[in-house]
Amino acid sequence: MNNYHYIIAGLPELMPDFSSGTFSYGDIAATIKEQLSRRDRRYVDWLEFGADSSRLCSHFYRAAERQGNAFIRSYYAMDRRLRNAQTIYLAEKDGKDSSRYTVGETDSAKEALRELIPVFQNGDLFEREHSLDRYRWERITEMTLFHYFDMDVILAFMAKGMIVDRWSSLDKDKGAELFRLYVDEVRGTFKGTDFR
Repeated sequence: MNNYHYIIAGLPELMPDFSSGTFSYGDIAATIKEQLSRRDRRYVDWLEFGADSSRLCSHFYRAAERQGNAFIRSYYAMDRRLRNAQTIYLAEKDGKDSSRYTVGETDSAKEALRELIPVFQNGDLFEREHSLDRYRWERITEMTLFHYFDMDVILAFMAKGMIVDRWSSLDKDKGAELFRLYVDEVRGTFKGTDFR
């Protein structure tokens, strides 16, 4: 029997400014996983596995599309759309053919790109990454708009928790340095991508 009500009632509040004080994703994730069924722990594993962008490839996204959980399907569709939009922007900026670097369908990415171009054009790397994470945060919120006590709410909390955890350990100087590395990582997200 699932105890979603009990788990969700005990979750701390996460703020969209990504500040959390002493929030530790690892600690709270371990507590949540202890209370989940084996099936639901597998969904958390999917979420966490894809947090390492080196694992993201066409095979992963196709497998995510077939998952039994609606949040996992929606989350990774959004993730691919965002990464494709960023890839299209970078490729076109460098005069490259973006179709060589994107994964799966790109129509939705091209639609998202119209909204995201001002973000991608922001010259402040720290602010740009913050805006991209706000975009992720807002999409995650939309995915669970009419959910209250189910696994999708828990997965959405954990997805937001990973965002907060990343930002809570950064000050602006350290963040700018790390995000320079992150940009290199994003540029190589899809295998074979090289925009240098």
